[in-house]
Amino acid sequence: MSDLFAPLTDGTGHPNRWPAAMLVCSQTEARRYGAEWAPSHIISIYGPESRYLGLADFDKSRQLHARFEDVTDPAAPGAPTSVHIDQIMEFVDALPGDARLMIHCLQGNTRGAATALGILARYLPADKAGQAIYKSVSGATPSPLLVALWDKMLGMNGKLVKAGRKFPTAGLRRAVA
Repeated sequence: MSDLFAPLTDGTGHPNRWPAAMLVCSQTEARRYGAEWAPSHIISIYGPESRYLGLADFDKSRQLHARFEDVTDPAAPGAPTSVHIDQIMEFVDALPGDARLMIHCLQGNTRGAATALGILARYLPADKAGQAIYKSVSGATPSPLLVALWDKMLGMNGKLVKAGRKFPTAGLRRAVA
């Protein structure tokens, strides 16, 4: 299953030279295939009022629970904030160079795709990060609010927002044996 976590960067820019070896999936896929896929670390994204239904029995010290809703209005209850982005960046900065990061949200294509896009945009130009996400996340429709937060936090002046909506949703579905 190593192709599921194929490196997306050369590791330049990451404190531990982590090459952005990550997989974005749905909560159901995480629970069903997580043990087989064997991620070393997980970012689980789900709402503040939702119950965690991801990979059971995963080492809690290697998992970040990012609790925010998939909403478009920044004033909506449970909307993502810059604090969430900071927590994600701190978690990612601590990943070892050989980490295999699984990011999951309810469906895998909005909050998960936006999170992966933001992570990649720290190491790649925004358009390259967008291309990588749309090639690897089936049906990617990155959350516009979350992408805008990443764009602002990374000082990208709209480049990430543009990348988040520039490419057609033509991701490749992961092969599950």
